[in-house]
Amino acid sequence: MSLIYIGSFPPEYGGVTVKNDNLYTAIRQRAEIRKIDLSLIKKGDMKETFRLISSLVKRKDSFVIGVSGGKTKKRFCHLMYLVNRRSMQASILIVMGGTASKDIAKDKAYQKYVKNFKTVYVETKGMRKELLEAGVENVDIYPNCRFKPVKFRAKERRGGGLRCVFFSNIHKEKGVDIILETARMCPQISFAFYGGIAPGYKDEFMDCIARRCNVVYKGEFTGTNEERYVELSNYDILLLPTRWKSEGVPGIIVEARIAGLVPIVTDHNYNKELVADESDGILLKYKKSPKELSKKIIRLCTDETLYLRLRDNSMERAEEYYIENYIDKMMDGLITSAQNKNQL
Repeated sequence: MSLIYIGSFPPEYGGVTVKNDNLYTAIRQRAEIRKIDLSLIKKGDMKETFRLISSLVKRKDSFVIGVSGGKTKKRFCHLMYLVNRRSMQASILIVMGGTASKDIAKDKAYQKYVKNFKTVYVETKGMRKELLEAGVENVDIYPNCRFKPVKFRAKERRGGGLRCVFFSNIHKEKGVDIILETARMCPQISFAFYGGIAPGYKDEFMDCIARRCNVVYKGEFTGTNEERYVELSNYDILLLPTRWKSEGVPGIIVEARIAGLVPIVTDHNYNKELVADESDGILLKYKKSPKELSKKIIRLCTDETLYLRLRDNSMERAEEYYIENYIDKMMDGLITSAQNKNQL
């Protein structure tokens, strides 16, 4: 079996590239696989472009498709449908983002393309339900997974006040403005930000940071996964009051659970599937309410019993998001499909 992974990879760090890199690494531990990096193609790398074209027209290859972007993904699926439908039947599509399943469910042509894949993997039960109801039956679930840590273990609860952290792209639509206003309302609580700052937002963001004595910007974190867990474990609460249109399964929620944090997130897209309110985290009802967020944080700070219960449940739920739980089934399907194709 000749297996090729098509997608964008680090060093362009982001949710899509990290998910692709993790899955590629897991597959490579079990089978021979090559990758074609779409990030290089976007930069004009002709050699990588030629490799992509050459691979797509071959009938012997099987693919793992980790293409992001709604329009780009549809065009790519259409292209494969036209030039290499046979390989699609032994290939899988990794759907990323919170609007992707809706895009497919409302588009008959798109559905026709993706039905030719061996399996379409979505991130949540809700996404799977949407596609099943639209008549796409070759669908299964592969969340935004992480490898189970080898050495890292979450710290025991420390004394003192609770520390809050935001660990994502610094953008208003990710809820950064809500957190900054919450920090103004809660001067007794500390807040830290990690991540690259969105173009056009740096001056406003840094000005707000300078005016909040309880807020610090830590820059972009580029360490390994285990180093990321160690860094996150210095905090107690993950804040993600996102209203980002295409938010899917934010990997930082999974990482925060592994590190022993309690997530506070907005009830946006599929977040209610990721966080059970007052069971393993807090689900915010409103997307633009610093008042609501401040009340939830203060409640956790004053009710240690509640905080510890949510923390314990949060760490336990991290077990749902380990790659090791899914990769063997995925590989069995790929290998069986490739063998059947080659026998035709």
